[in-house]
Amino acid sequence: MNKNGFTLLELIIAMAILAVVLAAAAPSFHSLMARNKIERTVTELKGLFIAAKSEAVMRNKEVYLHTVGLTDTKTYTDDWCVIATTEPTANSCTTNNNTLYIVDGHSLTGLNIKRHQDYATIKIDSMNGHPKFNAGEGIIDWLTFENESGKAVTMQMHMFGRLYR
Repeated sequence: MNKNGFTLLELIIAMAILAVVLAAAAPSFHSLMARNKIERTVTELKGLFIAAKSEAVMRNKEVYLHTVGLTDTKTYTDDWCVIATTEPTANSCTTNNNTLYIVDGHSLTGLNIKRHQDYATIKIDSMNGHPKFNAGEGIIDWLTFENESGKAVTMQMHMFGRLYR
């Protein structure tokens, strides 16, 4: 006899095997997603920093990086942004004519995040694109991210305009 298709019993067995395989893969998939969230955040912020340095030199005008909605203690929030602007102050994540670039935390949810205690705003020099720090500081821990599993990444900014993690 020539059969086409599956019997009900074969379908149930196949679904049970598939459920076991997916249940085993789900935890590793979750950690992959959490790791990718941090990588995406770091990549977007590196891009913003590089673009802000280029704009400062190209325009021959100081550019400011503002961390709006962030504090110097870890906070689980998505209501934050890092904004590059030619204005020395920024109190909200809204854009205006002086806004150059923005990384919005609403698209990067699920992270504990904090900034350096002394640097809610970082000025980028118009001549060489280097960030200006307090005297004696060569490297600062600019931003620290931590995902749900507790893995933390700190973005360090060097006085010569490099970002490390």
